[in-house]
Amino acid sequence: YRSRRTTHFRMAERYGIIVTLKVKEGKMEELLELSKGHFLRQHDGREPNATLASIVMPLPDDPNTIRYFEQWVSKEDYELHSNHENLQFFFGKAGPLLDGAPVIVEAPMIHFTK
Repeated sequence: YRSRRTTHFRMAERYGIIVTLKVKEGKMEELLELSKGHFLRQHDGREPNATLASIVMPLPDDPNTIRYFEQWVSKEDYELHSNHENLQFFFGKAGPLLDGAPVIVEAPMIHFTK
């Protein structure tokens, strides 16, 4: 069976991370607000080639864990982010709210959009 509907999409090579953060009891709302500010700054032009960020909200069985999905055009762009003042500012504020170090998985990605 072939659909008569044509779907247009784009595919591109990207580089990204999935970050898992454990948050201290009662500090999730504060961390969420800091996270929103971080990603707004990341995509307002301060971090060229940052293409995507998502906050994966806590799951009911793990209410003190939050995850981020972030993406850049290239690994070099991600490396610039790793030393960017925006990230340093975020962790300066968020660090005391965390229950342990972030777990970061980084990898090349194939990105699809409609």
